[in-house]
Amino acid sequence: MKRLFVFFAILLLLPLPACSEGSVALSALSPAATTAVTPSPVPETKQPDKPSVIAVFGADNSPEFLDGVRAACAASGSKIEIRPVSGGLSLLATYASTDADAAIVCLTGSADQLPKASIPIYVFAAEGQNVPADVPHLTYSDDTAPQLVLDYALSYPPHLAPVRMIGLFTSQSSPAYALWTSEEASGKVLAKEEFFLDTPEVSATDWLSETLPRYFPGMLDGIFAESGELAVFAADALAGLGRDDVEVFSAGTDANAAEKLSSILVCAVGINLQDAGARCFTEAAKLLTGAAAESGVLPPATVWFSEKP
Repeated sequence: MKRLFVFFAILLLLPLPACSEGSVALSALSPAATTAVTPSPVPETKQPDKPSVIAVFGADNSPEFLDGVRAACAASGSKIEIRPVSGGLSLLATYASTDADAAIVCLTGSADQLPKASIPIYVFAAEGQNVPADVPHLTYSDDTAPQLVLDYALSYPPHLAPVRMIGLFTSQSSPAYALWTSEEASGKVLAKEEFFLDTPEVSATDWLSETLPRYFPGMLDGIFAESGELAVFAADALAGLGRDDVEVFSAGTDANAAEKLSSILVCAVGINLQDAGARCFTEAAKLLTGAAAESGVLPPATVWFSEKP
């Protein structure tokens, strides 16, 4: 009986090794755990398009011009970088397409100083210089400024013809003086005094200090100044005398005349640098697409004094 029990126990144990071996065999035939997984390619991050660059030369002393360029660029909504360049126009000759795609030049000296450039350029002739015809440009012309200013002075209320005025001029050969004498001959101007800046005997400041006190209130209507510099001299002299009964009209915006407008210096006609910068950007932007930029003339602008609210 005991032997029979042992025999059955052995029979029960016999399938266990077989199952164990089968399990090992199946495990050996299923290498799923060691299968290498090929990683999916990581898409490259697309770099944003590099913005076009317009370099601006010659605006070191013309912040209003540069402001006009930047304002027009912002208003256009274009992705164009405005890059001011200091150090003179000679650097323009070394600029390549890798530095900028086009350039704007604010020219305040002779056009002869414009170097050959390897990138398209647009030039602003701020002093009316003669720029070569094959270079697109905007030229400031003050030819109409004296006429505009004199017309303003003659029609300024309560002036009545003939308007009693003092004239301040750069020289007797200037176009402004020729206009003055013409209006005097026609009876529109009653010239009380005339001063010429090229007269070496006396300075404008000394002449005004000696002349103005001779005219009491009611004896003089206005002062016509050919340049901003002369207008500022006249306005300062009148202010020093405590006089606000005489208006000064300036045919120039030099000497910051437009920024010094007052109840005495009431009007200045001259160059609008912000407008010039904006116009130059509009044309220079065409060069970025290979289009032709147009040349043009910038007329003088009028600025009037107004009381701040």
